[in-house]
Amino acid sequence: MPHFFRLALLSLLTLWLSGCNPFAGKQEVVRQTFYVFGTAVHIEIVNTPKDKAMSAINAIEVDFNHFNREWHAWEKGGLLSKVNDAIAQHQSIVVPASVKAFIVKSQRLSKESDYLFDPGIGNLLKLWGFESEDWHGPPPSQQAINHWLKTRPSIADIRFDGNKLSSTNSEVKLDFGGNAKGLALDRAINTLKSEGIENAIVNIGGDMRIIGTKDGHAWKIGVQDPKAPSNVIGMVKLSGDESIVTSGSYERFFKWKGKTYSHILDPNTGYPAEHFLSVTVIDKDATTADSASTALMVAGPKRWQKVAKQMGITKAYLVDDKGHEIITDAMKPYLTLLPSHKTP
Repeated sequence: MPHFFRLALLSLLTLWLSGCNPFAGKQEVVRQTFYVFGTAVHIEIVNTPKDKAMSAINAIEVDFNHFNREWHAWEKGGLLSKVNDAIAQHQSIVVPASVKAFIVKSQRLSKESDYLFDPGIGNLLKLWGFESEDWHGPPPSQQAINHWLKTRPSIADIRFDGNKLSSTNSEVKLDFGGNAKGLALDRAINTLKSEGIENAIVNIGGDMRIIGTKDGHAWKIGVQDPKAPSNVIGMVKLSGDESIVTSGSYERFFKWKGKTYSHILDPNTGYPAEHFLSVTVIDKDATTADSASTALMVAGPKRWQKVAKQMGITKAYLVDDKGHEIITDAMKPYLTLLPSHKTP
């Protein structure tokens, strides 16, 4: 199935599970879809006058498009591209306070993850060909990976003097594909809250943050089967203010000589993480959830509990490469597996 169509299908499945039936419900519902970050963005707002809801949605769309231009690691002209150029040229660059705050937060999250989540590995992603939408192999040579590992660039190498950014390692290339959607979700919800909107869901390609309720009931969100991504195997109920993010080896990958290579890379080995098929995380902060889902994918069965504790994650659903499932105690009240789904 083409990449774009699969993402759009997931989003539609998720909205269907949210109870978005135009002929049902007592509250006024406003829905809008637009495309950014290479995927479909769905926003649904309930119990809010249409003009007020559309004004907020339009503001989010403008912000997302600006955000995508500025934070895209591989397109020239944006802020992140300029930062990466400065780092490569051993130069410093002044950045806005909001940019510094996100980078500092990402540094903290990376440290808490033991740097299994690390936005400083952009050049490793480039080696594997995952900087573009046309990923097809072949995998990089062991020599190229060894060269990257020798320099081991990391977001930890970024320094600030006030708002002036520099790096102690010119091989650092920042790529926030691992948590930028989380930041976008947090920004969107902040916009909605600032407009006095209390009940809504923002969905970026299957990653979501919700506030309030849907018709007084929890929002219902579908969970993909990582072995058959077009299928839903469970349902999560969220209300209040929560985010849910999934990282999966099925999202971006290529096959080469019979072996599958995922875009989720282990900075310690230079190779794709292989132990988990998917990790779903719930947290009030979408940036944290996005970062943690990637980190736990890399951590694997032996290290995920330690990393989750360090990152403050208690609600997680993990599926390993043999199809075995792990559901944390804190996650169990939120997740219901469908009757047709059998746990191995």
